[in-house]
Amino acid sequence: MKAPSSLFLKGHVLPSSIFLLRNSKGTPNVKMHPIWCLCKAIQTNSYEISNGSYHPTVQQTTEKKTMEKLSRKVESIGAFQKLPIVMPSIDIIGSALRKARKVSPTKGIANIAKREKNKGAKQLDALMKEIAVPLRTYVENFPNKMHLHPYERSLIELTLGDGYYEMVLRKVDSLRKRVVSVGKEHASLCAKSSSKREAEERLNEGLKKIEEIFAQERKVVDDLLGIAKTLRAMPVINLETPTLCLVGAPNVGKSSLVHVLSTGKPEICNYPFTTRGILMGHIILNFQKFQVTDTPGLLRRHDGIIWKS
Repeated sequence: MKAPSSLFLKGHVLPSSIFLLRNSKGTPNVKMHPIWCLCKAIQTNSYEISNGSYHPTVQQTTEKKTMEKLSRKVESIGAFQKLPIVMPSIDIIGSALRKARKVSPTKGIANIAKREKNKGAKQLDALMKEIAVPLRTYVENFPNKMHLHPYERSLIELTLGDGYYEMVLRKVDSLRKRVVSVGKEHASLCAKSSSKREAEERLNEGLKKIEEIFAQERKVVDDLLGIAKTLRAMPVINLETPTLCLVGAPNVGKSSLVHVLSTGKPEICNYPFTTRGILMGHIILNFQKFQVTDTPGLLRRHDGIIWKS
């Protein structure tokens, strides 16, 4: 689309404008029309309006980021081996308390009351961070289930139950937010104390409150620890390698056959959603590598027949 000024320049320049240009000194009794100024004003205003209309708003920017997250490439097999190491809840709170108590006041504060206020606020802030930072690391580094490979996504659903994985991560993040909120609140109260005694009381009160909140919901951290152990023990299967699945009646020697056929000792992996484990090994036949697995449980075929293993 051509700029508004181009229209005026090519076909809409009035005679009075041409007269104004030819007679720049002006002529008496002739009415002048500042068309060029008008065109410039129209061009400037039109540019500002059109250019401003293309500036992304906050909502558009947010929607773009959301779409980028949703369109993120699905990860390949092996995401469970990249899970972060989750500390037991008792170790998190114990380590946080030890580090918080070692925090000293800022040097150079001569007033006893101010020094105690500073020390209390810093210790509460340190305790809050020592708890919140690991929890945030877990929430950020455990993969979004929708970004996993369909195979590993199915393992999560079959092993943990539909929705349990996401629920535990939400509760861990909720615990982190509560600890941060209470920690900041009591650190602020301690910093506003009017005396040394009041600062000590508010410090002890804040430490106790943070411990209580963490103790009430510490189970979710241990649940996340259990999830990490379970998923990390899942087998890594190469989907590009042909897989031989041994299916048959119980106690007929399927596992022994896997031991005999495999080139090495098969990896034994526990599947909590079955009553037994899965045995997996590899064989090489005519320079072709195969995966051999003894799969427990029931296998449903496309024709509706159920084979019991």
